[in-house]
Amino acid sequence: MDIRKRLEGAASTTMRDRLVAWRELLDLCGRKATRKRVHALRVVTLRMQAELERDLSELPHASHQAQAILRFSKQAEKLRQALSPVRELDVWIGKLRKLHASLSETETYVPRTMQESIRGIDRLEARLKKKRSNAERKLIAAIEKQGGHLIRASEEVDKSLSDSVFGVEAAIARELISRFRAVRAEFPGFDKENLHDFRKRIKTVRYLAELYAGADRACAQIASQVKKMQSAIGEWHDWQELGREALHGRHTKNKPLTELLSSVTAESFEAAITTIDNISARMLGESTASARATRIEGSKPPARDENIISMSAAKKLA
Repeated sequence: MDIRKRLEGAASTTMRDRLVAWRELLDLCGRKATRKRVHALRVVTLRMQAELERDLSELPHASHQAQAILRFSKQAEKLRQALSPVRELDVWIGKLRKLHASLSETETYVPRTMQESIRGIDRLEARLKKKRSNAERKLIAAIEKQGGHLIRASEEVDKSLSDSVFGVEAAIARELISRFRAVRAEFPGFDKENLHDFRKRIKTVRYLAELYAGADRACAQIASQVKKMQSAIGEWHDWQELGREALHGRHTKNKPLTELLSSVTAESFEAAITTIDNISARMLGESTASARATRIEGSKPPARDENIISMSAAKKLA
């Protein structure tokens, strides 16, 4: 069976099963850090951290299991930091390719500003590929250096676990909604400074919900809804970071490209806010009007997918 599928956290598997599969994926990624392997290892590491952190909250701090979890979490955090640059570059390159394709699929006549944007995209992608190659080498070196610590930490957790199958808890869906409500209350309004922080804060809700999703329909729904919010915010954040990246080096002079990325970023931000409004209202049983009271002043709700956002922004510059 594909390792990534074994790491999905189905209700029929134990944490021990997931740790074994995680170690296999770590080994594969240490040999060749492909896009799929990096993404899978990062997501599963995050998911396991979320599950173990929940267990930790119910354990005596001085217990063997608690200390084993703390040691693993420390090593897992180092791994995540090594994985993040590679994963981020993979996402950026993918977005540039989609944007390039959307601009190239226009009519026979291509305005000069759009041609300049396409050339800028090509140059930026080439530079990101070089950075990705360097980041991959650093990641493989980090795994080689820290691999022993990671394996030992995971084996300590393994030994401290029981063989019980991860099953259904009647109150888990209520707990997850309560967690989401608490985080949401900390963000009465959103702006470009705190939106990404909100995305990070709700990640634990999503990963725990995904672990229970196979055995609890309510958890599956929560996982799906939180993932949509995270995806919408991530879409905005990725375009924002790409725009900043485009300002470095020779790309500073490519005004059409920087303006295009700025437009796409702005529209993605508005779309993310709208997504949060609508989903929060459904999950917390609020009225849509109440949820939208948290929107930034003057924001508008464009509900469009990535390609349409890209093309609408491009046409403004044509």
